[in-house]
Amino acid sequence: MFSSLLAVALTLAALAGEAAPAFPTADPDAVYRHVGPTPPPHGYPEIREFHLSATDLHAGRPVSSSVVTSDNVGYVEARVQNFNAAMHRDAPGHFSLTYTVPWWLPFWLRHGYTLQVVARSVDGVEVWRGIGISVR
Repeated sequence: MFSSLLAVALTLAALAGEAAPAFPTADPDAVYRHVGPTPPPHGYPEIREFHLSATDLHAGRPVSSSVVTSDNVGYVEARVQNFNAAMHRDAPGHFSLTYTVPWWLPFWLRHGYTLQVVARSVDGVEVWRGIGISVR
C-alpha cells in the first residue's frame, strides 16, 4: 500500500516538473486565449504587422491604423479599457480603422492608455498585442 502511494506521488511529481508545451507563435510577445488540448483546425492566429498613425493622440483629431494578420483571422478589434472598435476587413489578413478621438473628452480622461489589438481566428482563438498611447 505504502509503495504504491509512493509510486503515484513520484509519478505526479515527475509530471509536474515537465514543461508545458508552448504555443507555436511567430511573435514571442503574443498572448493566446485557447481552450483545449489540441491545436485549432485552422491553426493559431498571428498578428504580423501593426501600424498606428500616431501614439500621441489629440482630442478631435483622426487616427488611423492597419493590421496584417494570418489568413485564418476573421475579426480584429482595437480595445482601450472598456471601449472597443471593430476594424474593417479590407482583404484576407488585412484590416484597417480610421477613428476620430472625441473632442469633448474631459481632462481626467486625457492620459496614457494601453491600446490592445485583438485578432480572432475563424476557430475562435484570440491573440492580442498591446501598445502604449497617450490622449491629450
